[in-house]
Amino acid sequence: MNAKYLLVTLAAAVPSGLSAQVSEVQIYGTFLPFVDNIKTHGATAPGLSPANGGATQVAASAYMGDLGNVPARNRMTSGTSNLGFRGSFRVSENLKVVWQIESAVSPDGDPPNSLTSRNSALGLEGSWGRVFYGNWDTPYKYPLLFVGALRGLNPFDNALTANPGFGVPGTTTQSGRVNAAADAAFNRRQGNSVQYWSPVVNGFSGRVAYSLNEGKTTATATVPSVSPDLWSLLLSYKAGALSVSYGFERHNDYFGLAQLGGSAGATATNTSSRDTGHELVASYAFSTGTKLSAIVERLAYDTDDSVVGKVNHYQRDAFYLLAQQRWGVHQVFGAYGKGNAGSATVVGGGPATTNGLGGAQWSVGYVYALAKTADLYASVFGMNNDRSASYALFPPVGKVAPGASTTGFGLGILYTF
Repeated sequence: MNAKYLLVTLAAAVPSGLSAQVSEVQIYGTFLPFVDNIKTHGATAPGLSPANGGATQVAASAYMGDLGNVPARNRMTSGTSNLGFRGSFRVSENLKVVWQIESAVSPDGDPPNSLTSRNSALGLEGSWGRVFYGNWDTPYKYPLLFVGALRGLNPFDNALTANPGFGVPGTTTQSGRVNAAADAAFNRRQGNSVQYWSPVVNGFSGRVAYSLNEGKTTATATVPSVSPDLWSLLLSYKAGALSVSYGFERHNDYFGLAQLGGSAGATATNTSSRDTGHELVASYAFSTGTKLSAIVERLAYDTDDSVVGKVNHYQRDAFYLLAQQRWGVHQVFGAYGKGNAGSATVVGGGPATTNGLGGAQWSVGYVYALAKTADLYASVFGMNNDRSASYALFPPVGKVAPGASTTGFGLGILYTF
């Protein structure tokens, strides 16, 4: 059943007195399977500690040496392959009901996701903008989607910003705090959300999202009440070939620091937390076919921990650069990003070290356009970790041990409709 047939069927179902109100429905999708050879290597040998060059936030038992390396293997991944349905229903001249249902699909044959596992929502739209309820990329994440040789989080795309390392996933879909590594991630598709998108005025536009505190708990004699929620903001400007965005996001009571070497959250001695991200994203497309993109970012994690000697603050800065050059159906690209080791403090003002927590991502590749909606692409890529860092690519090849770097190369195909 094609989209045109759906349009006619839905229009016919409207009562005759409202015949001018017509629904529109579109079916769309993206498939981008990628075959690569990938491994991790160089994991830091046992014996490192803060006293001899390690980091306060990494336990001595985490350093594994050769046992922490993942041997080379061939694999197939699906990237952001998806299938979706979206449409609108015009209520009046300046008001539409808008909706979308999108799910991840797995052309590699791995277990599929649920029907609304990707951007899915229901809302209203008019000349004043759009507001909706649903499960959607946060405004903070949105501009990051366009800093890549292909739109989609393949291994050669940015998995460094919006991510503090420590085995935190490069991208995640969550509806709130889950008491796992995803709590520290800033590359998020967030459920239980309300979003507003402004119209574009003189090149400026904005987005704001709030993810509700459904996970609020009741205090007991030994455990405090927590109220985990999320705010995400984006201000963008676009003029011709120039695009600039500033994003801010705050996670209240997500206790992201618990995933980065801090104390477990929601205890009598660690009652609340605030995790924040600031990013500046810019790109410029030259008439010669060259496009340059850049991201600079600061992530910070804070708790109200009261146990002397425990880490109660961690902050790290990062940047990511991408250069693309097109000649007709051909494109070459190169990218490099780096996150610094950052800084930490502990309760009571004692010594804290972040030695070796830095990481760097790199990639080079080639894209051949078979058609406007189909590409062949190839890449050589890697994520280099300093001796205590555990940054991973997306999707990861496995758990990355401190100091283990990931390298790989592969070939894929992209088709959109």
